[in-house]
Amino acid sequence: MSDVPAAAPASLAELDEEDLRWHAPSRPLYRLGLSLRANPTLVAGLTLLGMFTAVSLSAWHGYGDALGSLVTNSALAQTLAPPPPSAAHPFGVMNGIGIDILTALYESTPTDLVLVASILIAALSVGVVLGSVAALRGGGVDGLVTVVSDLLVAVPPFFFVMVLFLGIQRFVPPNGYLPAFVGLFAFVLWPSYARSTRARAAQVARSAYVEAARSAGASFRRLLRRHVIPNSFFPVLAQVPVDVYNIFFVLTAFPFLACFNPFFTLLSPLPNGRYAEWGYLLAQGACYGWSPLASINHWWMYTFPALTILTFGVAVALTCDGLERYLLGPRGQT
Repeated sequence: MSDVPAAAPASLAELDEEDLRWHAPSRPLYRLGLSLRANPTLVAGLTLLGMFTAVSLSAWHGYGDALGSLVTNSALAQTLAPPPPSAAHPFGVMNGIGIDILTALYESTPTDLVLVASILIAALSVGVVLGSVAALRGGGVDGLVTVVSDLLVAVPPFFFVMVLFLGIQRFVPPNGYLPAFVGLFAFVLWPSYARSTRARAAQVARSAYVEAARSAGASFRRLLRRHVIPNSFFPVLAQVPVDVYNIFFVLTAFPFLACFNPFFTLLSPLPNGRYAEWGYLLAQGACYGWSPLASINHWWMYTFPALTILTFGVAVALTCDGLERYLLGPRGQT
């Protein structure tokens, strides 16, 4: 008899996961079902994101070309006792600009989803590819990407975006502010994604299966596409939810500071002074809904915009965590 101890039996969850990943490639629905059953975090995140997407599509269809222009009511804007949440106004009224908060949040959803998705997709695409190329190529390419990313990461994103946007604003028409903001913020974020990806890709590039593929004659592009990038990008998923909140911090900060100094209006990436966007609504709610000096605390003006941003951030965090668990396989389920 052999003295080698028997291996511990695998759990049912691990067996299901292995069957999902390796033995059912021709049954995509079955594979998807097993993935979601073993990953409730991903299900919760995708459900919340699906709800936001549905609301976004509905608002886009309903408002059409008028999307982004807040419809104000002068009577509601001037009242000293703004209506709190009620049947007529479920989220209350913001008296400073005279809007129904629920309607404004609904109208703002398409803009914010497209804005955040555009920034993250651009930054992730550049950061993951450059980090993977640097780790796999090595030498001068690795040194150049590392130095550039280290220099850019050293500058706080809020300050960096503010300076860059102020520098190019005179050359951009107002309707180009948001696209310019997307490009600048993606430029600020990609170095951190490149650093995280490079650290993981350097380990993958030295792994046995990559060396075997290289010895078998695989090209650099094939190694990058089939082996390095798929096994290296998941560390950046933990950083994405933080960057979502950083985006909204910048979008909220400038309109809020403009309440005290009109100069900060020039730094806002929004095309006009009253634009349907979650960060702008949160800033206006904080401006008009809370004033300790005047003993004003209309809590609904800032609470509901803040909860909307918080919920969206939670949806992104759950989706990223669930996706990372899936990519890690059975090890990520523990």
